[in-house]
Amino acid sequence: MGKGGSQLSDSAQNSLVSNSDALTAIAQQQSANSQKLFNASFPGFGQAENFYQTLSTGDPYAIARATAPATQQIDLATAGAKQNIMNNAPAGGEKNLALEQADVNQGAQVGQTASSGYLNSFNALAQLAGQGVGQSTSSAGTAISGLSSANQGYNSVYQNATSGKGSQLGLLGGLAGSLSSGLATAF
Repeated sequence: MGKGGSQLSDSAQNSLVSNSDALTAIAQQQSANSQKLFNASFPGFGQAENFYQTLSTGDPYAIARATAPATQQIDLATAGAKQNIMNNAPAGGEKNLALEQADVNQGAQVGQTASSGYLNSFNALAQLAGQGVGQSTSSAGTAISGLSSANQGYNSVYQNATSGKGSQLGLLGGLAGSLSSGLATAF
């Protein structure tokens, strides 16, 4: 009598276990890599989130503090432009007008920096949240996929091992039944 169901050879079972072990190791490595990447990027993510949360408050003083580096650069550029006007423009009304325009442009740029910082902060916060959720989902999906594949391999080996035992027990049960019926008819 043959064995019931298809049986895998020992080498095939060993291969399945080896492949499943390798998939499990890869899933664990990817999980560790994911955690390392998260740990490396989280400080920057947190800093960006804090920056945009500060801007989103609408508090003029908080916005001024948050945009101070950009404002300082605008101030330096304006000072350089005004110095250039003072050194190179001929004296008169045009020179005074150019100096006034530099001040007006400076005010407009500083105001634009603050207002666009506030208005864009909400979209930036939404993007940060989406990126965090997306990265988390991707990492979890990779780990789940690897572990699922490994589990399928282990499950195949388990089913193969238990179906072989069931076939053996069925054969033994059949032989025992035949033996007992043979003995019953003999007596």
